[in-house]
Amino acid sequence: MDDFALAAFREREARQILKRRAFYLHLAIFVAVNVMLVGIWALVGGGFPWFLFPLMGWGIGVVAHGATAFLMAHPDDIVLEREQRRLAKE
Repeated sequence: MDDFALAAFREREARQILKRRAFYLHLAIFVAVNVMLVGIWALVGGGFPWFLFPLMGWGIGVVAHGATAFLMAHPDDIVLEREQRRLAKE
C-alpha cells in the first residue's frame, strides 16, 4: 500500500472518530437538557407531561444523528474500501 492510500485510510478513520464524538456530545446535551426539563416539570407540581414534546422531537434528531454516525458510510469511504480490497488482492 502506498503512502497516499495509507493517508486516505487514516483520514477516513479520523473522520469516523469525529462523527462519533459529535454524536456523543449531542447525546450528552440531549440528556442534560431533558433531565433539566423533567426537573422543572416536577418542581412546578407535575401535571400534564409537557416535557415529552421536546423529548420526542429532539429524540428523533438524536436517533438520526446516531444512525449517520454509526450505520451509514460516507460515499468516499465506500470508494476507499473498494480500493483497499483491490490492493489487498494484489
